[in-house]
Amino acid sequence: MNTDGLTTGKDSGAHHLVERWVGRTLRFGVWTSAGLMVAGLLLAWLSAGSLRLPSENPPPGEVFRSLLAGSLDPVTLMFAGLLLLMLTPFLRVLTAAAGFAAEKDRRFVVVALVVFAMLLGELVFSLR
Repeated sequence: MNTDGLTTGKDSGAHHLVERWVGRTLRFGVWTSAGLMVAGLLLAWLSAGSLRLPSENPPPGEVFRSLLAGSLDPVTLMFAGLLLLMLTPFLRVLTAAAGFAAEKDRRFVVVALVVFAMLLGELVFSLR
């Protein structure tokens, strides 16, 4: 450690790798989400007369089943983009936990898993 409390040398390279993977995960989530939403909007624009909007938001399981079935419904694509955007923080924390586990940094693995548990708790509480 240097005088300002930051790690230097071998450890800082490993932390830099974790930061890059976390950044890539965030970029992947945001850009893929945006792509799905834009694709849904374009399909909705192309099929303006035949667009059927649901009266309620579809459950996440239904959206994923429609995607796995190969549905290119504009509404399904837009909801899939929104779901991916909402899941991006979960992916970010799991990526950080995996990176810290690869570094054998148990303290940060525990912190990341506690944050993940808090996110899951929030999700469960909000769905009640």
